[in-house]
Amino acid sequence: MKFQDLVNLYEEGRYEDCLSELEVFLVLNPQDIPALILKATVLKELDFQNLDEDSNELTLDDFQEVISIYKSILQLEPNNEAALFGLLETTRFFYKDLDYDEYASYIERLSIHEDELENVCRFRADLNYLHEKYQESIGNINELLSIYEVLYAHDRISKCALLTESVLFKAMILRENLNHHQQALAEFRKYKHDILSNNVLLYLDIGQLAMEYHDYEMIGWAGVKAVLYGNEEPEIDAEIFKFYEQVVSLLNGGLEDKQCIYFAIMVQRNFREELGLDLSDPLIEAKRYIQRYPDWFIPYHFAGTYILEGGNHEEALPYLQKAVELGGFSITIHRFILTYYEVHKELPEILNWPVDGPIDYFNAGCEFSEFENSIGSPILDMSLLNYRLQFFERSYLAFKAYFHENQFEANYFINSQLMSMCCNNYALALNSKRKYDEVIEICKEGLTYSRFWELYNTLADAYFEKEEYEDALINYHELLDDSFKEFDMPNYLRISAYVTKCEFKLGYIKEAEERLRTIAQEYDELIQSSEYADYEEEELFVTRQAYMEIQNARFDLINHRGDSETLKDWQKELESKPDDASNWYMLMQNYFQLEQYDQCIACANNYEATKPLQEMALIDYRKLHYLRGKSYFLIGDFPAALKDLLVAYDSTKSTLKEEESYGDFHLILLHLIHSYFHLQDWENVIRISQESDAMYSSENWEEDDDWNEMTFMSAEASFAIGAGEVAKEKIQAILKLFPKDEKALEKKKAWSSGWFGWLKK
Repeated sequence: MKFQDLVNLYEEGRYEDCLSELEVFLVLNPQDIPALILKATVLKELDFQNLDEDSNELTLDDFQEVISIYKSILQLEPNNEAALFGLLETTRFFYKDLDYDEYASYIERLSIHEDELENVCRFRADLNYLHEKYQESIGNINELLSIYEVLYAHDRISKCALLTESVLFKAMILRENLNHHQQALAEFRKYKHDILSNNVLLYLDIGQLAMEYHDYEMIGWAGVKAVLYGNEEPEIDAEIFKFYEQVVSLLNGGLEDKQCIYFAIMVQRNFREELGLDLSDPLIEAKRYIQRYPDWFIPYHFAGTYILEGGNHEEALPYLQKAVELGGFSITIHRFILTYYEVHKELPEILNWPVDGPIDYFNAGCEFSEFENSIGSPILDMSLLNYRLQFFERSYLAFKAYFHENQFEANYFINSQLMSMCCNNYALALNSKRKYDEVIEICKEGLTYSRFWELYNTLADAYFEKEEYEDALINYHELLDDSFKEFDMPNYLRISAYVTKCEFKLGYIKEAEERLRTIAQEYDELIQSSEYADYEEEELFVTRQAYMEIQNARFDLINHRGDSETLKDWQKELESKPDDASNWYMLMQNYFQLEQYDQCIACANNYEATKPLQEMALIDYRKLHYLRGKSYFLIGDFPAALKDLLVAYDSTKSTLKEEESYGDFHLILLHLIHSYFHLQDWENVIRISQESDAMYSSENWEEDDDWNEMTFMSAEASFAIGAGEVAKEKIQAILKLFPKDEKALEKKKAWSSGWFGWLKK
């Protein structure tokens, strides 16, 4: 058997087989160093397996064969890196029973290998500690701390984990072996930014140490950390309450330290019921601290929060507003927006966003998203989206600063998966703003942290919107398998619909038709299943959205066959699912294409009646009002046309800069000015024409037939209100660009009085 075959057996976890084959191999190659290293490694794995089975601690005797192998290698090659490391790592916890000088010499030999500097310091620290050379061990730990700061400067999680391990080791020596408690506290204070642990008792121990030396900032810091990771086990929470009582005693005795006050507030906030407090007790405390510290945002935040939770939005608003003005948390911003909206039925302007941690902005953004969904409508969508974008952009930037720039205190809850989730939420907000290149960049970055499945979905959607269908398909197919179908059937259907649309766009018509038949059947089976009856509202919403995408895919394929069959297909769909709003939406579009405007209006009305406003996508909301408004216009019902077109106008104008939808807005302006013209609303004809002129100028559009038409109507409107000279100037502007325009020439002739006044001198 070749050596690589032995390695393969080890990597497959077949340790017994590997060991048996190694024995044969080493008979023929007794001094083969890689094989000897592999044998020692396999023996250690088998020792650990036996430990799991016997539940007994391993002793030095259990590793004697392994140690002998490493030493035999070192006789062949005294400075062999793998053998030196293996020997020192294997015996690390048994240094006390081994010869100090012998093992110090092994460490010294390992130090000639530059990439082993970290391990050399670690082994020296352990060896010196176990041989009671405590000052030397602390010196080794200090070296190790310096190495970690440099070596893991851009790997925050690894750096914090290693720093924490070494700081705890150093503090233990200082306290237990050298009786230097104050120096241990100084170490905790020095490294508190990077201590990464969810051990509540550790923080309470640091807090008690700080209590001995009246370090109130560290008392408060340790207490807040304990609260952050508490609320898990009653016995441990009871220790938090004991520490809380000590701190409250200090505060009642006259201590004025904001960090300690914040800890007390946090305990009352998170353990109110366990402490036997009702909602008014912490509120009274918060108001008391407002009196004492009128420029500190924290008591305002909590006072507003408690009042809000009590259901009084009007009373909560000034407290939350003041907290925002003084700084606030990211969650303060969310609660302020929510409260302001409930009181004023409009959204506030946020002038200052606080500095807050990545997980704080992420959680606040998620809570805001729920609020957004609860009140969302096409009218508010863009304003709400801008807020959501702010939350997740700030979370994303804070995560990057946390991971790569050592900003914000270490947090045990922060991990790569959470960063990927944040990237996805940020990308979704950017996607809603049609910033597809940025979406792709953020999604790809998120996938370097963790292969979070929703990132593939968001990435594929961005490629689809950019009409890069091959790239979209590649990413959609990352998700489509049977396990995903079982995991999330509604999203599986949605993604399948998008795959169908990609296949159609790429010309794979047969494949698209077959897939559509399959997912349509899967959808029908889903809505008739017992699982569907138990769906929560969120799952029902995703399912309805998935069906809308199936309908969009069907729309493409049906239209591909031609209009003669289109209506029959949609009417058949409507008969099978009469309450489904998407069928009315598709019929509305088809009737408009067929110039059957009365039917288009009727379908638009039915769509509006069956589709809840908060579930209506902004683009669908606009299309509804634009197509219905244009249909009313084309059948001569100008007041009704104006009503719908104004909704489309307001909705599009409010998001014009964000979406850069100038082409869509131009078409709305064109039909709007026609409607005003037919209603002889001359002032608004002139206003819309001026707005159109400004857009032509700002977008550097060349004057075309649409510009000509709107300018002509504006000229007639000016003439109608008695502004004859202005009207003539507009006709002259048309003739300058379109000298043979018959309508303009006729008006020039009709308005001939004073015409020579137009001549430039």
